[in-house]
Amino acid sequence: MLCMSLALVLSAGLSITCEVQASDGESANATGSSAIRTGKLYLPSDDPMADLASALDDARDSNRLLLVVMGANWCHDSRALASRLFKEPLSTLVDEHFETLFVDVGYLEKGKDVITSLGIPIYYATPTVLIVDPVSGSAVNAQNRHQWAEAATISMEESVDYFQQFAGTDLTALRNAGEADAALQNLLDQIEAFEQIQADRLYQAYAILAPMLHAYKEGDKDAFSEDTWNEVRDYRYQVSADVEKLRLEAHERVAAGETDIQLSYPVYPAFSWDPQ
Repeated sequence: MLCMSLALVLSAGLSITCEVQASDGESANATGSSAIRTGKLYLPSDDPMADLASALDDARDSNRLLLVVMGANWCHDSRALASRLFKEPLSTLVDEHFETLFVDVGYLEKGKDVITSLGIPIYYATPTVLIVDPVSGSAVNAQNRHQWAEAATISMEESVDYFQQFAGTDLTALRNAGEADAALQNLLDQIEAFEQIQADRLYQAYAILAPMLHAYKEGDKDAFSEDTWNEVRDYRYQVSADVEKLRLEAHERVAAGETDIQLSYPVYPAFSWDPQ
């Protein structure tokens, strides 16, 4: 696996000076600088799990966190974040504290094996940012990993602030931390089960969107249904927000000393294509 100065591991296992094969099918003999400038760093991979294993090894060896960015070259926000990671002052911060892996999600039909192996049921947005302890394999940014859905609108200052809060993570203390209170863990397990149900629904929706999005990006504008896209977008954004609120509520109520806590779980409408 070849790396750049940003401790970058491309999901295709290639140096960025090689030919860049965009996930929308467009092959460009891109130089490293042009790929970084455009943010087209989400490359198809024959074995994304091997790429992840290699990146985890490198992060462990260097005692850094692993930064996994899941996105696509057709996605404006994915490209915006990818290129920003190479700009100062963010690039120095990331280079010092993170091993970075870009994972191509294709047209939303890829990436499930990578994210589920990290204990997370689904990615709700492109890009999705995961900051992972390479020893435990657990994400340490569970509460705010989806804010990058609008990455193009996030400023450099906000980007630096976000990654800075994790850059100083004491990995030894993190790994030695005790298990969650039993009552809290019970609530978190319930939330996880709720989220898995929604993730299963969303994967089914992604299967509908994938061929539609692929055809659209290939020039078949009639194949794309904006109504279907918006329906899935609204659902995935709402679920991710609701799950984060539920986790926060669980922590706050347990910390306040409440007992016999019953969380109220939202109910979502059926998709328009679901059987009546």
